[in-house]
Amino acid sequence: MRILIVEDDPLVALALRLYLTELGHTVVSTAADTTRVLQLADDGIEADLALVDLHLARGACGIEAAVQLRYLSGIASVFLTSDAEGAHAARHAAIGCLIKPICPSRLAAALMALDAFVQGQIPDHVPDGLEVFPAAMSAACSTPLYRDGQPN
Repeated sequence: MRILIVEDDPLVALALRLYLTELGHTVVSTAADTTRVLQLADDGIEADLALVDLHLARGACGIEAAVQLRYLSGIASVFLTSDAEGAHAARHAAIGCLIKPICPSRLAAALMALDAFVQGQIPDHVPDGLEVFPAAMSAACSTPLYRDGQPN
Protein backbone atom coordinates (compact mmCIF):
# COMPACT_ATOMS: atom_id res chain seq x y z
CA MET A 1 0.00 0.00 0.00
CA ARG A 2 0.95 3.65 -0.44
CA ILE A 3 0.83 5.21 3.03
CA LEU A 4 0.98 8.76 4.33
CA ILE A 5 2.37 9.23 7.85
CA VAL A 6 0.92 12.15 9.82
CA GLU A 7 3.07 12.28 12.95
CA ASP A 8 4.86 15.16 14.66
CA ASP A 9 7.50 13.16 16.53
CA PRO A 10 10.37 12.71 14.04
CA LEU A 11 11.63 9.53 15.73
CA VAL A 12 8.19 7.92 15.64
CA ALA A 13 7.75 8.97 12.00
CA LEU A 14 11.15 7.48 11.13
CA ALA A 15 10.37 4.22 12.94
CA LEU A 16 7.03 3.99 11.12
CA ARG A 17 8.73 4.63 7.79
CA LEU A 18 11.24 1.84 8.49
CA TYR A 19 8.52 -0.57 9.68
CA LEU A 20 6.30 0.13 6.68
CA THR A 21 9.19 -0.24 4.24
CA GLU A 22 10.19 -3.53 5.90
CA LEU A 23 6.62 -4.73 5.42
CA GLY A 24 6.75 -3.90 1.70
CA HIS A 25 4.65 -0.72 1.75
CA THR A 26 5.58 2.65 0.26
CA VAL A 27 5.59 5.78 2.40
CA VAL A 28 4.48 8.55 0.05
CA SER A 29 5.18 11.40 2.47
CA THR A 30 5.12 12.54 6.08
CA ALA A 31 3.42 15.51 7.69
CA ALA A 32 3.80 16.93 11.19
CA ASP A 33 0.74 19.18 11.20
CA THR A 34 -2.52 19.99 9.44
CA THR A 35 -0.92 22.76 7.38
CA ARG A 36 1.41 20.22 5.74
CA VAL A 37 -1.48 17.78 5.23
CA LEU A 38 -3.44 20.50 3.41
CA GLN A 39 -0.39 21.32 1.30
CA LEU A 40 0.01 17.65 0.34
CA ALA A 41 -3.68 17.39 -0.52
CA ASP A 42 -3.43 20.56 -2.62
CA ASP A 43 -0.42 19.04 -4.42
CA GLY A 44 -2.54 16.00 -5.30
CA ILE A 45 -0.94 13.40 -3.03
CA GLU A 46 -2.05 9.85 -3.76
CA ALA A 47 -2.13 7.40 -0.90
CA ASP A 48 -4.17 4.37 -0.02
CA LEU A 49 -4.17 5.04 3.71
CA ALA A 50 -2.97 7.64 6.22
CA LEU A 51 -1.66 6.79 9.67
CA VAL A 52 -2.56 9.84 11.74
CA ASP A 53 -1.55 10.82 15.27
CA LEU A 54 -4.23 12.74 17.17
CA HIS A 55 -1.96 15.39 18.65
CA LEU A 56 0.27 17.09 16.09
CA ALA A 57 2.90 19.82 16.02
CA ARG A 58 2.07 23.44 16.77
CA GLY A 59 -1.23 22.47 18.42
CA ALA A 60 -2.61 20.97 15.22
CA CYS A 61 -5.31 18.33 15.45
CA GLY A 62 -5.04 14.91 13.83
CA ILE A 63 -8.82 14.69 13.71
CA GLU A 64 -8.96 17.72 11.42
CA ALA A 65 -6.10 16.28 9.35
CA ALA A 66 -8.03 13.02 8.88
CA VAL A 67 -11.24 14.85 7.94
CA GLN A 68 -9.41 17.04 5.41
CA LEU A 69 -7.56 14.08 3.87
CA ARG A 70 -10.84 12.25 3.33
CA TYR A 71 -12.66 15.30 2.01
CA LEU A 72 -9.93 16.69 -0.23
CA SER A 73 -8.14 13.53 -1.39
CA GLY A 74 -10.40 10.58 -0.60
CA ILE A 75 -7.72 9.10 1.66
CA ALA A 76 -8.98 7.02 4.58
CA SER A 77 -7.19 7.46 7.90
CA VAL A 78 -6.39 5.27 10.86
CA PHE A 79 -5.49 7.01 14.09
CA LEU A 80 -2.15 5.85 15.44
CA THR A 81 -2.10 7.26 18.95
CA SER A 82 -1.65 6.60 22.63
CA ASP A 83 -4.88 8.59 23.25
CA ALA A 84 -7.44 5.81 22.79
CA GLU A 85 -10.18 7.83 24.45
CA GLY A 86 -9.60 10.79 22.13
CA ALA A 87 -9.57 8.53 19.09
CA HIS A 88 -12.78 6.85 20.17
CA ALA A 89 -14.44 10.26 20.54
CA ALA A 90 -13.30 11.12 16.99
CA ARG A 91 -14.48 7.90 15.39
CA HIS A 92 -16.35 9.90 12.72
CA ALA A 93 -13.03 10.99 11.19
CA ALA A 94 -11.22 7.67 10.69
CA ILE A 95 -11.83 4.02 9.94
CA GLY A 96 -10.10 2.87 13.11
CA CYS A 97 -7.49 3.36 15.76
CA LEU A 98 -4.22 1.58 16.47
CA ILE A 99 -2.77 2.13 19.92
CA LYS A 100 0.89 3.12 20.38
CA PRO A 101 3.48 1.87 20.99
CA ILE A 102 3.60 -0.23 17.85
CA CYS A 103 5.98 -2.89 16.60
CA PRO A 104 6.33 -4.23 13.04
CA SER A 105 4.35 -7.42 13.68
CA ARG A 106 1.39 -5.55 15.23
CA LEU A 107 1.49 -2.98 12.43
CA ALA A 108 1.52 -5.72 9.80
CA ALA A 109 -1.42 -7.53 11.41
CA ALA A 110 -3.35 -4.26 11.75
CA LEU A 111 -2.79 -3.30 8.11
CA MET A 112 -3.93 -6.75 6.96
CA ALA A 113 -7.12 -6.46 9.03
CA LEU A 114 -7.82 -2.91 7.86
CA ASP A 115 -7.27 -3.88 4.25
CA ALA A 116 -9.81 -6.70 4.61
CA PHE A 117 -12.40 -4.38 6.16
CA VAL A 118 -11.93 -1.77 3.47
CA GLN A 119 -12.25 -4.46 0.81
CA GLY A 120 -15.63 -5.37 2.36
CA GLN A 121 -14.36 -8.61 3.91
CA ILE A 122 -14.14 -9.82 7.47
CA PRO A 123 -10.50 -10.33 8.47
CA ASP A 124 -9.34 -13.63 9.94
CA HIS A 125 -7.98 -11.76 12.94
CA VAL A 126 -8.26 -8.25 14.40
CA PRO A 127 -5.09 -7.75 16.45
CA ASP A 128 -5.05 -6.45 19.99
CA GLY A 129 -4.77 -2.69 20.08
CA LEU A 130 -6.70 -2.16 16.83
CA GLU A 131 -10.23 -0.86 17.01
CA VAL A 132 -12.17 -0.62 13.77
CA PHE A 133 -14.92 1.99 13.75
CA PRO A 134 -17.96 0.28 12.18
CA ALA A 135 -19.83 3.49 11.33
CA ALA A 136 -16.88 4.72 9.28
CA MET A 137 -16.39 1.45 7.43
CA SER A 138 -19.28 1.96 5.01
CA ALA A 139 -17.77 5.27 3.86
CA ALA A 140 -14.29 3.77 3.67
CA CYS A 141 -15.46 0.83 1.60
CA SER A 142 -16.17 3.17 -1.30
CA THR A 143 -12.44 3.96 -1.54
CA PRO A 144 -10.45 0.71 -1.59
CA LEU A 145 -6.90 0.55 -0.35
CA TYR A 146 -5.91 -0.97 -3.68
CA ARG A 147 -6.31 0.77 -7.00
CA ASP A 148 -7.66 -1.31 -9.89
CA GLY A 149 -7.63 -4.40 -7.67
CA GLN A 150 -3.82 -4.36 -7.52
CA PRO A 151 -1.66 -3.48 -4.55
CA ASN A 152 0.35 -0.30 -4.97
